[in-house]
Amino acid sequence: MFCHVTIPTRPMAVDTKERPSAPQETNATAEQESRFQSYRIRTGMFAWMMHRLTGVGLVVYLIVHIWGLTALTDPETFNALIAKYHSPIFKVGEFALLVAVAYHAMNGLRLVLIDFLGWSPKQKKLFWTLGAVTAVIIAVGGWPSIYALGEWLLGPGSMPTLFL
Repeated sequence: MFCHVTIPTRPMAVDTKERPSAPQETNATAEQESRFQSYRIRTGMFAWMMHRLTGVGLVVYLIVHIWGLTALTDPETFNALIAKYHSPIFKVGEFALLVAVAYHAMNGLRLVLIDFLGWSPKQKKLFWTLGAVTAVIIAVGGWPSIYALGEWLLGPGSMPTLFL
């Protein structure tokens, strides 16, 4: 059984008949392109998308990490897992995790400053400033992973020892 609801319509506040119509394009390519909505990705939209992506990535990481830790039942299994952590693929994963955590944390700080301190007019400047802070955090925090990958790819003794 379906329910039918009739909603009364009211006249619009602005008469749309007075507006000029959009120019009609006759080109077949332009007609095909007009079917798709195009977005110009600006800093706010980029920050929003990356915040969501890093958040989902961190949740997936936490689920896999907790599942992996519950699978450890004896010292031999634990030692085998720790030995795998020294492989290059895990160094790439550590670096990706650092990038996701640093970006997510700094963008979260940006959102707090915008929402609670009213820094909304300074969004773009704030994004790039905290982006620079994020880059420094990634460079300093990621140096051990970068160093280990460089040693693996280029050979022992090829990487400069800055902080190690």
